[in-house]
Amino acid sequence: MEAKKWAAVTLMVAGAVAACAVPNQGTAAPAVAVAAPPTTIVIQPPVAAPPPQTVYVAPPATRTVYPAPAVPVAQTVIAFYDAINRRDFLTAWNLGGQRLAKGGTYASWSNGYATTSWAALTVRSTSGNTVYVDLSARQTDGSMRVFTGSYTVSGGAITAATMKRVS
Repeated sequence: MEAKKWAAVTLMVAGAVAACAVPNQGTAAPAVAVAAPPTTIVIQPPVAAPPPQTVYVAPPATRTVYPAPAVPVAQTVIAFYDAINRRDFLTAWNLGGQRLAKGGTYASWSNGYATTSWAALTVRSTSGNTVYVDLSARQTDGSMRVFTGSYTVSGGAITAATMKRVS
């Protein structure tokens, strides 16, 4: 009888283990709520760029603009100063800078404009190949240099200049 008892106990234990392994159909499985970890957002302030170190002197806000003269010799002088204002010294050199340098080198001549921020040219009149002008040149230190005089143009290039500084 002892063997039957052990057999009955073994069957009960095996049934209990099997019952635990497979839930009965129709019974709800226990619900376990798993909370997601909280999300942390760190907002960094934008990195401010340091201010630029180069200071540019802007031309005046208002300027009197005169129509460009229809005379080709005047157009050459205007184109010369336009090239200088655009820092296109090679074009200005070819428009007469080479002759105005009086034998100096391109590098030496172009370096002469290193402290010029911009130049404003007023053509007063023309007579033959001579262009009479007033010139205001703003310097990088903020000062203004004013000149008056004339340019001689031949073959589409400035061949001579007679300029006098008036302030």
